Amino acid sequence: MKKLLVLALSTSCLMFTSLISHAQVEFQGFASFVGGMTLDSDDDSYQGYENKLEYDKNSLYALQASSNLGDGLSVTGQLIARGAENYKPEFEWMYMSYNLTPNLSAKVGRVRTAFYMFSEYLEVGYAFNWVRPPEELYAAQITNLDGVSFLYNMPIGSMDSQYMLAVGNRRNYSEDPDINISDFTSIIQAYAQFEYGPYTSKFIYAQGDLSAASSATDGAAATFNGLGATSFASEYISINDSQLIFTGAGLDMNFHPFKVLLEFSFLDFEDLVFIPDETRMLTSLAYNVGDNTVSYTWSSNVKESEDTIANKAPAALKDTVAGLLVGSEADVTTHTLGLRHDFHEMAAIKFELISTEETKAKTDANLLRFGIDMLF
Repeated sequence: MKKLLVLALSTSCLMFTSLISHAQVEFQGFASFVGGMTLDSDDDSYQGYENKLEYDKNSLYALQASSNLGDGLSVTGQLIARGAENYKPEFEWMYMSYNLTPNLSAKVGRVRTAFYMFSEYLEVGYAFNWVRPPEELYAAQITNLDGVSFLYNMPIGSMDSQYMLAVGNRRNYSEDPDINISDFTSIIQAYAQFEYGPYTSKFIYAQGDLSAASSATDGAAATFNGLGATSFASEYISINDSQLIFTGAGLDMNFHPFKVLLEFSFLDFEDLVFIPDETRMLTSLAYNVGDNTVSYTWSSNVKESEDTIANKAPAALKDTVAGLLVGSEADVTTHTLGLRHDFHEMAAIKFELISTEETKAKTDANLLRFGIDMLF
């Protein structure tokens, strides 16, 4: 009887130990501690920085937990606390992943949206040379979606290729207190990426229906409705299930010690008074010497409205609509000179001098930004 009891206890211990080993959780993380200020004595600002030293705009702390359950099944969660949001933790990722075949995997949950070359590690400052990616191109508020994605890896001769398809929604994504509703629904997103020697290219497509309500759109819609232009307000002013189509392409060329990055994206909105179409471009050059990297980046963001929208307005409102369209347009050009020093195997210190100009509004600003990025 004692032998049977000892055997039963031993078996139970082995089973419990086996369950613990399968449920082992691994923790990883990254952090950025960033400070900056504009160098102008007037009211010019850029990316929320003004002529006073601030440390919370781009600082963040993230913790990722993952568990490999075996047989191709895993679960991952990533919490990020951003200084710009008063360090309120939020799940950036939260998904289960399963290998359907050796080359095809699926994720279900909250997954990363892939709008750019660096989308997969957009928040991981250690992964790139900038303190933060230039907002002229990397400006999407929607960094994740709730849904399902599929990733397929396929070698083509000596070239590696990767294909992603994602379907989902993203609701209440905006932290802007003036925006009441922020939904990006029925999202379909895909990209194809090719790696051959020092070259990496990426082609991106996404579409979805955008809905948002703010004090500006609500006020304008109420005014137009009061003047009898209800149909015009519904179609061109209110942002309700308005289609957005995003197309992008990037080319990363690594000729060590030189590195060149080219990116382009175009955002095509339906004809809307308050949201113009956007053309975004970026060119970045970097030179690496040991633990030091010097970089220069030119980035541009041009927002242009369709002139035909004003022609569709009632005659008495054409001038008003034309004025609103002009007010929503912008033409921003930014130059960024950066220095990175990897002072530790898992940490780097960076300095940036940024000069930006908005030609339509005739404003400019100069920003000094610095930070420490680390992995742990």
